Amino acid sequence: MRRVVVGRPTGFCSGVERAIRLAKEGRDRYGQVRTLGQLVHNPQVLAELEKQGIRTAGRSRWGGSGAVVVRAHGCAPAAPEEARRRGLTVIDATCPYVRKVQNVARRLAEGGYEVVVVGERNHPEVKGILAHCGGRGRVYAAGMRPLASRVGVVAQTTLDREGFQQAVAKLARLRYTELRVFDTICEEVVARQRAVARIAGRVDIVVVVGGRNSANTSRLAAIARAAGRKVLHVERATDLPAAGFPSGKTVGVVAGSSTPSWVVREIVRRAQNPSQGGP
Repeated sequence: MRRVVVGRPTGFCSGVERAIRLAKEGRDRYGQVRTLGQLVHNPQVLAELEKQGIRTAGRSRWGGSGAVVVRAHGCAPAAPEEARRRGLTVIDATCPYVRKVQNVARRLAEGGYEVVVVGERNHPEVKGILAHCGGRGRVYAAGMRPLASRVGVVAQTTLDREGFQQAVAKLARLRYTELRVFDTICEEVVARQRAVARIAGRVDIVVVVGGRNSANTSRLAAIARAAGRKVLHVERATDLPAAGFPSGKTVGVVAGSSTPSWVVREIVRRAQNPSQGGP
């Protein structure tokens, strides 16, 4: 049996667990429940939720009854306000870490600061953070220049700390009256990043498990590649090579924060012994 090293922690982070629990409680209480965007970035989780009557829907499909669940990544303030005007119940499943960033960004903007968000421009979390800045926020880009003399910096919760520190160092070289920096990276995400960094030094191949559109999962893959390891980013056990891995190679398995534990277990079984077949 092949040696497989599993990075810890695995399974849902607390924010994902909370979002799924709130969505299910909303379904039980209000019957019809739709989520404002994908509740979490994992295809297996979304498919299971849809079987249970919890579906992703845009504003045009909200309808006139039931409840709307704000995704774990958060959203712009205008979306839940519109839902309430339509007579819908709003269940806010925004991850508490994300809510913290939104609040920090809002307070900075209200205090007259230009807010710089270090993160992925098109990610829903970043879009939601910017929406809480009242037009006073921008996404960090290399070579950017400040538009104000007072600047506040926050991070997307799934960013790697090294990348954030590099961005802050570049911003610090510019001239401001005041520069305030808030490290708003999720500590649960950091724990997984540290795990993949440790494993990458002990194995030949790293299997990263999670949604292909998951920012925190993609970050794990990037860390492993930066360590010089071959990386396979998979969503399910059937994505692994049918013939298994080359003889003598040690495999490491790490998972994003919205990846179910049962998916990780299936991946490990297949990596240890591909002859066992699928799940």
